[in-house]
This record gives sequence, structure tokens and C-alpha cells, in this order.
Amino acid sequence: MDSKPLRSIQCNRRLRHLVRGNRWFCSAIEERSFQLDEFIPKYNKYISGWLAEQKMVHETAVKEAQTKLTEAEEREKVGLQDTIEENQKALERIEFRQSLGDYFMKKEESDMPADLHWQTGDEEPEMGDSRAKKGGVFNFYILNFPATVRPFGKEANNSFRSRLYDELDVALVGLHPLTNKIIPGVARKWAVAKNGRTVYYEIDPDAKFNDGVPIRARDLQTFIYIRVSDNVSEPYWKQYFREQIAQVATYGDRYVAITLPDPKPLIPYFAALIPAASHFYDEYGPDYVDRYQWRVPPTTGAYYVKDEDIRKGVSITLTRAKEWWAKDKRYYRYRFNPDKITYTTIRDDAKAFELFRAGQLDAYFLTRPNLWYEKTETQPVYDGYIERYKFYTQYPRVPRGAYLNVIRPMLKDVDTRRGIAHALNWQKVIDVIFRGDYSRLQLMGQGFGEFTNPNVKAREFSPAKARELFAKAGYTDEGSDGILRKPSGARLAVDMSYARVAYYPKVVAILKEEAKKAGMELRGDGLEATVFYKKVMKKEHDMALWGWGTTPPFPRYYQNFYSKNALNQDGEPKPQTNNINSYADPKMDKLVVALRKARTTAEVKKLSWEIQQIVRDEALFSPAWMTDYVRIGSWRWVRWPDTKHTPFNIPVIYEPLESYVLWIDEDIRKETLQAMRSGKTFPEVQKVIDVFKDGIQLPDVEPNNPRLKEEGVTSE
Repeated sequence: MDSKPLRSIQCNRRLRHLVRGNRWFCSAIEERSFQLDEFIPKYNKYISGWLAEQKMVHETAVKEAQTKLTEAEEREKVGLQDTIEENQKALERIEFRQSLGDYFMKKEESDMPADLHWQTGDEEPEMGDSRAKKGGVFNFYILNFPATVRPFGKEANNSFRSRLYDELDVALVGLHPLTNKIIPGVARKWAVAKNGRTVYYEIDPDAKFNDGVPIRARDLQTFIYIRVSDNVSEPYWKQYFREQIAQVATYGDRYVAITLPDPKPLIPYFAALIPAASHFYDEYGPDYVDRYQWRVPPTTGAYYVKDEDIRKGVSITLTRAKEWWAKDKRYYRYRFNPDKITYTTIRDDAKAFELFRAGQLDAYFLTRPNLWYEKTETQPVYDGYIERYKFYTQYPRVPRGAYLNVIRPMLKDVDTRRGIAHALNWQKVIDVIFRGDYSRLQLMGQGFGEFTNPNVKAREFSPAKARELFAKAGYTDEGSDGILRKPSGARLAVDMSYARVAYYPKVVAILKEEAKKAGMELRGDGLEATVFYKKVMKKEHDMALWGWGTTPPFPRYYQNFYSKNALNQDGEPKPQTNNINSYADPKMDKLVVALRKARTTAEVKKLSWEIQQIVRDEALFSPAWMTDYVRIGSWRWVRWPDTKHTPFNIPVIYEPLESYVLWIDEDIRKETLQAMRSGKTFPEVQKVIDVFKDGIQLPDVEPNNPRLKEEGVTSE
């Protein structure tokens, strides 16, 4: 019998053999099977009915606006015309979707259009370094063990899911970090239909899940099914797939066509889904959350997780699939190099640093000034065993700062919120904690190039301006403790919730002391990271010191500010959504929806600028700090690329590990360990790589291999 550990084996009459200790036994279980085929007609019917309802809503809105228009005063006509135009656009979108037929379609290969213009994306620069070696173990750490290893469902949106899925999953296509061009993933070629909304993908015949099972077109439909069925509570995914995907049609096992409701720039990228392993979900049902709690599915990525490598509360180890389908593909062959990657739970950063210095961790992030200037002024660095690198990046900056929950009584007033923004001394935080190395973040959406509004600036610390705004909000009296009050006696006191990790308690301590100068009592609400996350997701905070993950190429604001993600029908805060401001406003709704449906980069720019201005005007977010570089230390056996296109790393990264371009050199490891025993030293290494400091210069294009214009990509 296979020596691999068994989760279950099917036996006669649907009995399951389970292993407990050294004893085998059978127990009756309920009949289970993968329900995709049964689900598809039901979901098709649901979407059809929903579209019909939406059509009636918009038709009624047009008729009502047209009726009012005949009797409206001149000043009202513009708004009514906008309403008519907006609803007519929505009707065109709905009618287009209805013309497609069912949401899920199953067709034959022979039904594929014959006039498609296929693209392969194989002319872009390679990533990584040809000198990279496969093998070895890379040891790193995590502060908190994840609440689950499921890719979706309750508590799956934790910080570790990026290491398991987001960084590793290969979608149908990807985006090249240097050229911003579409490159192949699970699909080896793609074509945009004449309607500008449908993208056809041909699945690479080599593509397999990392358990060796071939990927089929049907697996793209599975990705949607398991997230939108009633077996899970996933409001974001349910809304997204209902509204942002018009159709998913399979053409045999090799081809899939995905249609969006509107044309988009970079549409092959935005339409690309990630295959889900249908065979893994043969027990998928109402108890999915519990049944799959500690089961990592096979994915399209280079690493998988063995059951025995999940040591709850201790560590998780990823293992490289030696026969990974993409190991020799152009954009993947010099990446994903270590045989294993072990993430050990170390709940204290200081302890993690000591383990790094002792060689038990292979790398450590050194961006914080005290780590770069003081902590690494140590013998292993002087002796050349640990090397230090500073690398300038071109990546959207994390919108880190104070998010104000406008559903809270005192924060409903915009003057109070604006006053708070002037009462938060972020610059002192930067100067004291970060030694002036960091910069003040200016807005939510910085670092997106032309899509960042240069006119939006963060409110500076100004007690005088803060007090003036607080007075407008009714806080006119000052108590003996220096805190402002309303005549009713209500104090100007607000909680700032934050994760009690790293330097955050010191950040809040500085903000708290400085806020007194503006007459505001800032109360620190420091919580364990998981507790903090749950509190914010329940919308129980006043202010949250928070930072969202951001990804190129465009800013996204729908999930953060759309009103349906803010409040339930009864007007109460809606839990488990990313609108942590609880902000609901018709004008913002219109803008975030339009941005989601933008057809050109010019539209993306215009709408992004408007949204960024509103976020500033409404004082929903007080920007904190940012960096335009990363700093990392690594033992000398951890090697990094040094090529024209990958000088240490790729430019579009948040942190250096996520690109998987490093490798472990076992020969250098042995040499280093021997040197440490014998007292031999190496030259100290501290490098600054500033190739991308002022932007990304497009690499040369071979004259005999010109780049094709990407269909669906427009700038006008």
C-alpha cells in the first residue's frame, strides 16, 4: 500500500476507513459527490432571474426620470439627464448579457470562432537568473499561525493566505512586471473577440495541478461554483461573480471563453481566472468550512503542502513539485527554486531576529531603521556571513493609516473627521520611530503612476486647524485636562484600534501624546492581531490603524467604498466586508461602479482621481507613512539574481520573497558553516540596488521579435 498518509479511502456501500493510532475501522457516512453539474442550471436560472429584475429596476428608473424631466426646473435637468444616461448604460450592459444566453455554457471545440487573433506573450524578458539552482530549504517565519488553510470561506482572508495561494497560483495569464504586457500562465495563448468583452483562452496541454491531475476548462467553472454556492458565506465573491463576469463558456477540455459585462483595458488579464481542482472538492458541501479547515488543495503553483507538514500552531512547510508543469516555461523556469520553504510561527519579532542572527532563519526584513542601522551592526554581518541589501521598487504603496468608521456617532460629522486628520502627527512618528527614513503617505492610491492624483495631499499636523474644525463640530469648551467638550459635556475622545505587534504601540503612544495639543483624547485600543482583525471586520472600531494590500496595475475602490459593502438593509454595519469606513454615498457609488467598468486607461485615470479627492474631502482616511524601497538581510547561501532585467529582484514587488527569484546554494552553505567553525571570514556585503528608483525603463526589444499591441489595451 502507498506509504503516504491517508485522509480517507472509499469502501463498499459508502463506508470510510479511518486510521486512528494503529487501528482501522469503518463508519457509515452520507453520500457525497461533486455537485457542479447540478449547480450549473440552478445558477444559470438565478442569474437569468437577477438580470430580469435588474432590467426592470433600470427601466423603471429611466421612465421615472423621463417623466420628471418634462416638468423639472433647469437646475434639476442635468441630474435627471445623468440618471437617464446611467440607467440606459446599465440596460445596454444587461441586454448584452442576456443576449449571451446562460452564465455557464458547455460547448464543443468545433464551436470555437475561426477568426480569432491569437497572442502568446512569449516576447517579454525572462525573470530570475539562469544561474539559479534548484534544491535546499528556505527557512522563514510568521508571527501568527493561520486560523485555517482553506483558500476561501470563514477566516480564510488571513495574512498567510498570500504565501499559500496568492503568490503561487498561476492564473490563465499574468502581467509582466517590467513591461506591463500580458504573459502566458495556465493558458498558452489567448484572443480577444471583436466585441471587446470576450477573451478566449487555450489551456496549455502541459498544465496540471501540482498533484499531477491535468487541468481542464471545467476547472474554471469550479473556481466560481465553490465560492458562490450556498455552502459558504462569501459576500464579496458572490457579488463579484454575479456582477463582474457575464459568462464562462467551455469548449471541450482545452478552451474556455470568459466574457465581462464591459470592455476593459488589459482585458485578458482581468478576465483570467484560476483553475480550481474539481477532484479535490468531491466532499464539498454545507460543512465545507469545517471539513476542509486544514486541507490545502492542489493548485496550479509550484508548491504544495503535505498533511503532515501542517504542524498546528508551530509551522507549515511547502514542498516544491519536482515535476511541476511550468518548471521549464519561459517566465517560470528560473523561479521557485528551493525544494522546501518552512514558515515557523514565532510570535515575537525580536526573538525571530535572534533566530535569524543565529542562522536558524535564512532571511529577515530590515526596512525598519533600527534593524538596518543598529541591530545588524553585529559580528555575522561584519564577517560576511549575513549580507544586507536595499532595493528600490516600483509598487503601489500600502494605504496605511487611520481608517475612520463613519457609522460611529461622533465620526458621522465630517468636520470632526477633518479635525482628527489635523490632530494626528504622522510626521513625528516618521521622524522618531523611522528616523526620517520613511516618507509621509499622501493619499489612498499612491504609487499607481498616472492613476495617482498629484493634487491630493495629506492633511498636515496642525493643532490650530484641528481646533478650528472641532469647534465647527460643536467642541467649543475645554476641560481642565485640556480635552475639548461639547456644551452637553460630550468629550472629544476617540479610540484607535491596532494590532499589538512590532512598533505599533509606540506609534499610537506618539499620536496619543500629540493629539492632546489639538484638544483630542486618543485612546489606544491595542489587540492581539487576530482579535484586532475580527473587531475591524465586525465594524466595531472607531478608527483602525490599518494597511490594505495593493496590487498593480490599477487602483481599486469598489470593495472599500461601495455602499452595499457598508450597511445591511436595516442600516447596521455589514460585517465581513472591506468597507471598514462603513461609508455609503450615492456619488461615491456611481464613481466606484464606473471605475470597475472603465473601458480605457483614460477613464481609469479620471475616475481614480475623483475618488481619491473624495476620500480626502470626506476625511475617511488619514495617510500615515510609506517607503519606496525594501531592505533585507540574508545569509550568504541565499543567492539573488544579478541580471539586466532582474537586478536583485523584479521592480513590482511589495517585499523580496514574493517573487520567488532567490535560490539556496548548498555549496556556499557548507563553505559558510565550515568558515564559521574555523574562524574564516568574508568581505562585508551591503548593497544598494537603485536601478528602478526613478521608474522602470522598458528593456530593449529584439528587432526581429517586435511586440504586438495587446488587444483590449487602450489609452484613449
